[in-house]
Amino acid sequence: MSAPENVLEIRNVAVHFQGRAGLFGRSAHTVKAVNGVDLDILKGETVALVGESGCGKSTLSNTIVGLQPPTTGSIRLGEDEVVGATGRALNDIRRKVQMIFQDPALSLDPRFKIGAAIAEPLQVRGIARGKALKQRVSELLVQVGLRYEHADRYPHQLSGGQRQRVVIARALALEPALVVCDEPVSALDVSVRAQILNLLVALQKRTGVSYLFVSHDLAVVRHICDRVVVMYLGRFVEIADRDTFFANPKHPYAKALMAAVPEADPERQRNKEGNKERYILSGELPSPSNIPSGCAFHTRCPLATDICTRDRPELTPRADGALVACHHA
Repeated sequence: MSAPENVLEIRNVAVHFQGRAGLFGRSAHTVKAVNGVDLDILKGETVALVGESGCGKSTLSNTIVGLQPPTTGSIRLGEDEVVGATGRALNDIRRKVQMIFQDPALSLDPRFKIGAAIAEPLQVRGIARGKALKQRVSELLVQVGLRYEHADRYPHQLSGGQRQRVVIARALALEPALVVCDEPVSALDVSVRAQILNLLVALQKRTGVSYLFVSHDLAVVRHICDRVVVMYLGRFVEIADRDTFFANPKHPYAKALMAAVPEADPERQRNKEGNKERYILSGELPSPSNIPSGCAFHTRCPLATDICTRDRPELTPRADGALVACHHA
């Protein structure tokens, strides 16, 4: 039996931003938004990237789709190296990866009708023209649960959920191998979120597309992902398959994120709040321009000891297959 095919391979990717020099000759600071990460995503797999705002999730997402060049490292989509690609080679690579942004209202040009918005990538690539283009747009609209007549409407004439369906249709128009979903349901009403998540799952089963699902909402992540990657200050601190992660997260930061997820059952919520071992984050996320020494989480961790302030832990395999970067987990 052949090994599963990797759609995405990330190796030692870092993204640093050079700040402006301060007054009186002070040296410019370096913001380490992403600080050396490795990740593989298999064909047809959904990997969730979770963490607080400011941990580097969106920067890494933008780097994967080519919106932000990495400072160091390698990004491969299938057999193609993204870093350093130019011209026609870069255009061919970009066809393999698409992005769904957080706010569908900002993702669509209000001057374009829905049909034109979906047709644009097909026209730019020269994939379809005339009747074939119209037929392809209609097929995509139906795939995402809309009707043919929606093609003649403008974005403001649709609901938030309908607009996000249009964005999904446009992302799938070029039949990409990977779609990066950057908080795709956080701007939608709660009643609509489950519909969009179920749509993404159904489309994945139909097309075999892979997802990198960026979110801070573990309740949403649990519904859709195959694996969970927890990010803190530009580094991955835990990687595990969904069932292993939600049964027993190991890194203190992952435990704190899990403790913050509200329970629908009031009794379970009371038990969680009364749990003496419950991890509650204290303090603010440190600045990525001044990352603490050793384990970056030690300034907020209830388990921190001297070794945590000195030595940075690396991702280490555990018996259940999870990878955890913690001296005490």
